Amino acid sequence: MSNKKSIVVDAGNTRVKMALFDHDALLHQQLLQHENFWEALANWIGSSQINQVLISDVSGKLMQQMPPSFSYPIHWLDAEMPLPFKNLYQTKETLGADRKALVAAAMHFYPKKPCLIIDAGTCVTFDLLNASEEYLGGSISPGLHMRLQAMHMNTGKLPLPTFSEIPNLIGQSTNACLLSGAYYGIIAEIDYLSNQYQQQFSGLHVLLTGGDAQVLAKRIKTSIFVHEHLLLFGLYKILSHHAK
Repeated sequence: MSNKKSIVVDAGNTRVKMALFDHDALLHQQLLQHENFWEALANWIGSSQINQVLISDVSGKLMQQMPPSFSYPIHWLDAEMPLPFKNLYQTKETLGADRKALVAAAMHFYPKKPCLIIDAGTCVTFDLLNASEEYLGGSISPGLHMRLQAMHMNTGKLPLPTFSEIPNLIGQSTNACLLSGAYYGIIAEIDYLSNQYQQQFSGLHVLLTGGDAQVLAKRIKTSIFVHEHLLLFGLYKILSHHAK
């Protein structure tokens, strides 16, 4: 790629994260609301020498809101965009853009190494990349807040506690028991599955990201690499591969 900078965009259902890269360096990132995105993007393009823009639009809102007057060429991450790894997923069309980007990010930080990428957000996703840079699949389970909400919604009397700090292992109230079960259940899941993957893939690197990554990392026994902006680096890796 040239010396020009690149912009990558991760547009979820509630907010948009936009990042400016210069080669492999993340220079700046910003959180936005959907309605403010296009004006902010135009300002970034106007103030920097931009080479390419890649948008991952999970919600579809950005494409719908794109102003007719916006003329700068945009790359949209879709099922047709080539990926820097070999995708062995059986239902490729159902593989989320966020999972693709996280796998690409693992390649960025650990090229030619087996990697397990864990995204602890609304759901907890596990994605495996082998040393031959082949994506094999993984698993999906409910995230921390989804577990708490499910227990509240699907029972007659269980409350919906607010997660504010790491709970005690032994809950001494119903709220405390719910928090302990949800939190330590995910910790046990991560430790157990990471161990199972490590037994099958020697030298496995475990990466953790997502909204709950920091609070979960405090109790996880497995050696992990925690990175707040992992998904953004993955989008940049996909964009760089596309440019080549």
